[in-house]
Amino acid sequence: MRVWLAALLVTPILATSALAETIRFRSATWPPTPLQLRLAKAGDTIAEQASVPLTGELYRPAGNGPSPAIVLLHPCSGRLPAALEQADAARYTALGYAVLAVDSFGARGIADGCAGGGASVDVVMDAYGALMHLASLPSIDPDRIALIGYFYGGGMALSAVVFDGPERLFDRQFAAAVAYSPWCPDKLAVSVPTLILIGGRDEWAPARACRAMLARRTGLGASLRLVVYPEAHHAFNLPLEPRRHYGYQLEYDEAADRAAWSETAALLRQTFGR
Repeated sequence: MRVWLAALLVTPILATSALAETIRFRSATWPPTPLQLRLAKAGDTIAEQASVPLTGELYRPAGNGPSPAIVLLHPCSGRLPAALEQADAARYTALGYAVLAVDSFGARGIADGCAGGGASVDVVMDAYGALMHLASLPSIDPDRIALIGYFYGGGMALSAVVFDGPERLFDRQFAAAVAYSPWCPDKLAVSVPTLILIGGRDEWAPARACRAMLARRTGLGASLRLVVYPEAHHAFNLPLEPRRHYGYQLEYDEAADRAAWSETAALLRQTFGR
């Protein structure tokens, strides 16, 4: 379904690979509703909610912790190819941040979610499962964990930090969020500082939807910033072969990638204080 470059193009992504280990953790689950709790007090049993066992690659920065960390959500095509993921993670670890690249599709047997197969996957709960797992590690600073998503994962990242949304259900919250090329909802207020980076020529996730969303903002919640790169297409930040995918143009744009990475790094530095 997809053709990736056998070798990375010349990009601002560091050539060195970050150190990685495969870790196992579980997705989070929605807690019982008030109605379920009332019924439980009356003698009814609360059914145990399903928690999916997941895997991910944890990339650690050099030096001793505790370090800030990134939870990384993949596109609808699934996890990035290993070499690309490693090079991408190296950008974050070079700044002193750990990266947990979550595999939401592998454990569920989804090869490609772009045609709708991943629509029912609760990636938001996967993100919070990753957050809580990272927060339990002595090498990670539990108060400095951000969420970043690419494309489909970017949309899930926005859903995860909706104001007065899922973050209220957990003891831990993300410190910031970055969404690359997401599909923007009609309205959005966020609970943490959030950055949206998108191409002006993106056919799959049109920038006009994000602009319209920003125009409807009421000022509720944390800061939400949109940056549009006028000549960039979908997947502008990953070195892929230019191609049509499900009828949409995917194309790497080095200038837009550099600019977007600068925006991402600036938000992370501001959030993490380093």
